[in-house]
Amino acid sequence: MKQNMLSIPVVADVERNVDGIEMIRCSYYSIQSDTPIPNWNMNAFGTSIQILLLNLEAILVGPTHEGVKFRDVADIESMYDFAEQNEGLFVDINDIWIPSAWFSGYKIEQGFVYRISQDNFTLCWQLRNSNISSEEFIFRSEFLDRPNIRLSEEETVVLRAWTKKQINKSQEIYQENRNNYLQKIKK
Repeated sequence: MKQNMLSIPVVADVERNVDGIEMIRCSYYSIQSDTPIPNWNMNAFGTSIQILLLNLEAILVGPTHEGVKFRDVADIESMYDFAEQNEGLFVDINDIWIPSAWFSGYKIEQGFVYRISQDNFTLCWQLRNSNISSEEFIFRSEFLDRPNIRLSEEETVVLRAWTKKQINKSQEIYQENRNNYLQKIKK
């Protein structure tokens, strides 16, 4: 991966053959909006301009504060906090397909967090969203700088802890409110 280029965290799910290529479906987080959001500013290339956001999908590369990796549960929660504090935004989980060969010999396990370069992610995103054909994907893949994936053990541990926290929280809410849920009809 090129230096100073951020990488995108993806979570491995399942392996399938997609158009003759062994691929791994991986999930990623994004901040999205499906409604227009007025009165935002964009700072880019030394300029700040007011914008109207339409159909935003911002791929998350790390926590909403300083840092490029999710180092603890609070970092993951910061994504959701940011979306809740900005009306019209929500956190979404989407997926892309990544060639198994790009994982450079890692044992691919469901729920493990890996990091992929922006260039490689973009190519996979284009394939997933039908912006390019599988033939073009294969052709363009041949010109990538050694496409590979890095296992992020620290982020895997953090994601598992956050998931466990969410499950425990859901169970607590259910137990506290179980009398308010629909009851089975007894015959």
